[in-house]
Amino acid sequence: MNSNGTILAVRDLAVQFQTDEGIVQAVNGIRYEVGTGGSLGIVGESGSGKSVSSLAVLRLIQRPAGKITGGEVIFDGQDLLKISVEEMRRIRGGRIAMIFQDPMSSLNPVLTIGHQIDEAQLLHRGVSKTEARDRTVELLDRVGIPSAGDRANDYPHQLSGGMQQRAMIAMAISCEPRLLIADEPTTALDVTIQAQVIELIADLRAELGMAAILITHDLALVAGFCDEIVVMYAGFIVERGMARDLFYSPKHPYTMGLLESMPSIATARGDRLTAIPGSPPDMTNLGSGCPFAPRCRYAKDKCAQEMPPTVMLDESRSIRCWVDVGTGELR
Repeated sequence: MNSNGTILAVRDLAVQFQTDEGIVQAVNGIRYEVGTGGSLGIVGESGSGKSVSSLAVLRLIQRPAGKITGGEVIFDGQDLLKISVEEMRRIRGGRIAMIFQDPMSSLNPVLTIGHQIDEAQLLHRGVSKTEARDRTVELLDRVGIPSAGDRANDYPHQLSGGMQQRAMIAMAISCEPRLLIADEPTTALDVTIQAQVIELIADLRAELGMAAILITHDLALVAGFCDEIVVMYAGFIVERGMARDLFYSPKHPYTMGLLESMPSIATARGDRLTAIPGSPPDMTNLGSGCPFAPRCRYAKDKCAQEMPPTVMLDESRSIRCWVDVGTGELR
C-alpha cells in the first residue's frame, strides 16, 4: 500500500450477466486497493473477470444483460456506484481514464486522431479549441508518434497498431487523470512494441504521479511495472501480494500454474510449454467448492465441497485456498 493513502478501494464488488444459458457470475465479491501514485496488476486467464471488474469500476457494464449486484467502488472518498450518471461522466475520462485492449474498436473510424483527443480536453478541461489542439500535438509527440502535427489529422486506419495504441494512451492522459486503467494494452502487438508501450505507460505514470491498474494475462508484463498483483480465477481473487513475493513465492496452485506456463529459455530450446490442465469452469454453474479444484494438482475432497475463505498471510498477502502448497496438506 502506498504511504500517501488510497486512491481506489474496491470492496465486495459483484457483477453478473443474464445469458441464454443462465446467469453468469462474472465477478464474485472481490476486494483490492490502489495507493495514490501506486500500481496494481490484475492477472488471470481469459474469462477470469479481469476486464469486467475494471469496466464495473467505471460503470460501463452493459445493461440490461449486465448488472453490478453488490459492493462499493470508493474513488477519492466517493462511492462511484452511488453517484449520478452525470457525475460519473465527469469523472470518467477526466479523473479516471482507461486504455482499452483493442484500439481499432475503441477509436472512432470516421474522426481524426486529433479530433478525438481534442474532444476529451474540451469536455473535461474547458480549454479552447486552439489550446486543445496544441496540447494534442504535444501529447502525440510525447508518446512517440513522429510528425505529431501531421498525424493528428490522420484517421485511425492510417496508423499502425502500435501507433493506434500510442494515440489511445495520449487520449487517456490528456486530462492528467489520477487513475489510469490499462486493459490488455499490448494485445496483438509484437514483443518489441509491447515493451515500448509498457515502458511508456510507466514513464508517464512517474511523470504525472498517477496511479495505474494494469490488466493482463501475461505475468511477464506486470513483473517490472506493478507494486502489487492480484490473481483472478472464475471471478474470484485467489491470491494477492507484492509483486516480488508473488513471483518468487506463489502460494496458490493457480498462480504457480500461471508462472510455470510462462515461456522460458527451456521452451526456446524446444521443450514443451507447461500448461495448466483442464478448462476454465462453467460460470453459470460454479458449484459450492473451489472453482479451480478440477484443475488443481493439490486438490483434496474438501476443495470440491466448500469454497475456501480469504486468509491473510500478512498485511499485504492473502490467499483463497484450503491447501498449503509447501506441505501439500490442508491448512
